[in-house]
Amino acid sequence: MPASFHRLVRDQLLRRASTGCGAERKTSRILRLVSRGGGAVTRGQLVQLVLLGTIWGSSYLFIKLAVAGIPPLALVEGRLLLGALVLLAVRWVTRQPWPSRAVWLHLALMAVIGNVVPFLLIAWSEQHIDSGLASVLNATTPFFTVLFAVLIFRAERLTQAKAIGLTLGFLGVAVLSGADLAAVGAASTQGQLAVLASSACYGLGFAYARRFLRGAPLALAAGQIALAALILLPPALATEDLAALRPGPVEILSLLALGVASSGLAYVLYYRLIAAAGAVIASLATYLMPPVGVTLGWLVLGEPVGWRLLVGIILILLGMAVVQGRAGWSAWRGRTARASTLLADD
Repeated sequence: MPASFHRLVRDQLLRRASTGCGAERKTSRILRLVSRGGGAVTRGQLVQLVLLGTIWGSSYLFIKLAVAGIPPLALVEGRLLLGALVLLAVRWVTRQPWPSRAVWLHLALMAVIGNVVPFLLIAWSEQHIDSGLASVLNATTPFFTVLFAVLIFRAERLTQAKAIGLTLGFLGVAVLSGADLAAVGAASTQGQLAVLASSACYGLGFAYARRFLRGAPLALAAGQIALAALILLPPALATEDLAALRPGPVEILSLLALGVASSGLAYVLYYRLIAAAGAVIASLATYLMPPVGVTLGWLVLGEPVGWRLLVGIILILLGMAVVQGRAGWSAWRGRTARASTLLADD
């Protein structure tokens, strides 16, 4: 899940904690500290963090395996349906309130630009490029989020740090794809462009959501995934002969992993991690996704790992860190210590 999503959730948490008086104001101050930096993590939280990064990073491997026997449109629809079932069940158990009626139109738009289109682009692209390369190129989402937030929504200003981060990130893309982009008609080039287009969709979606979405995060996620499944269902039924599909065990298991784990349970794990360690700590899962994707592609599929891929990963991850404005571990510990002091004052 792209880093911009973590910023969106953090902003929503801060908005929900910004009202109240007395003890509520103290809770708000604590939430502001913890949600911006979680401090030293426990062993259990570290396990959850690694598990979350592994689930999301492995989705590129499962897409690659699944599209070998399931067309992209059917694959994405199946993934969305499974993810929606999981999230709707969890929302029913947790009783998180649904958003207001006015928010549902925004959710429908988010379902298209944040799920349907990018999921289809990535699934199609992995018919033509390695899963590891797809995972690295998709890590450019925060850069597109900043561009849209600055240029379209006027929600941020382009600081020197963000400009440096954007430069590093797109330099990483140039290292990864520069030699191939000249051959625009090549399938591999089109696949890389499709992944970058999916990143742009994610970036536009997150910039849009930060401005227009309000409500309980898990309920928003459940509603968005469910709407995406409903939107894609008619074209999937109209264009795919689902009865004629004969996926093998690997393709079926990959689809289950994508739907149940990547698009369902991972969100639950993510929100548990936010509650325990803060949104900044949870956002570290984003940095694990490209290394996990590349490593699994190499181990399972024998995908090559050349110097361009390694240099591209480093540049993109550095750019992500600069754009997101991440502080060091010591700064996070300092924020948590200050939050503990506030609690001790009771």
